[in-house]
Amino acid sequence: MADAQARRGRVLRGINAIYDVETDAGTLRCRIKGKVLKTTTRQYNPIAAGDVVAVAPDPSSPGTGMITGLDVRRTQLSRWNRKGRAPQVIAANADLAVCVASTRSPPFRPRFIDRLAAAAEDGGLEVLLLLNKCDLDADPIDLERLEDFRRIGYRVHPCSAATGEGIPGLAELLRGKLAVFVGQSGVGKSSVLNALSPGLGLRVGDVSARRDRGIHTTVNAELLRTPEGLEVIDTPGIRELMLTGLELQDLAFRYRDLATYAPACAVAACLHEEEEGCAVRDAAGAGNVHPDRYESYLRALAELRDERRYAHG
Repeated sequence: MADAQARRGRVLRGINAIYDVETDAGTLRCRIKGKVLKTTTRQYNPIAAGDVVAVAPDPSSPGTGMITGLDVRRTQLSRWNRKGRAPQVIAANADLAVCVASTRSPPFRPRFIDRLAAAAEDGGLEVLLLLNKCDLDADPIDLERLEDFRRIGYRVHPCSAATGEGIPGLAELLRGKLAVFVGQSGVGKSSVLNALSPGLGLRVGDVSARRDRGIHTTVNAELLRTPEGLEVIDTPGIRELMLTGLELQDLAFRYRDLATYAPACAVAACLHEEEEGCAVRDAAGAGNVHPDRYESYLRALAELRDERRYAHG
């Protein structure tokens, strides 16, 4: 099979190193040819939904082929995979990261949103905070944190997959963009997508009453196109999101509110912990940065340190 036969295609999904690639000649089920995609750094997955690849169809086996190359990604959403102990690309070439959250069942987890927003912006994506289950009552503490996301410039869109509230407006926000839906299990990613396009028929799970968290229904990330003209990447529910690929001193610049004050720190490579003359810590003390947001940053910083220790031995 010669590389001259290769054609470009978009990865729709992948499981167990087998990928469905959409090409102008139809969808091919592909494997990766040899070590053509090997990199100098260890990765959990070499290819993700949304990647543009070169594929060579196999003339002896119709509908199959080999992936022979990977285009440079325009954007990517990544996390540190704790189990695999390596960076994992969740989605490639998306325009918008839709962080799906709920204020109840399961509860609102703003520190997850902090990290997802940081990962998305580091990878070049816009961020939309989608608050599903807006028909349910919310804790005032959660509403305060939600309002802080608005204050620092994130777009927050309430909706309810159960009642349909906010769904038409969401469709307009997604139109013309490739959006990756990310959130913890149980927040209703698949339910929202079904509400946007009932013909998708995605499996929907319940929330565990004992642990008040969702049960996985989506197994692998998948690029979907709806009859309504939307393009979305549906992803499995994530229990935790750890950042990856960031230098320690760059982390604060992925937290929008911290980035406002970081340039004024007395120490050039300030990490905003115990350094003298830290403008970020002063801002948090004065109430200009939400205290929980600052604590969220410190925890993410500690995890990045641990990741670097592992990566560098």
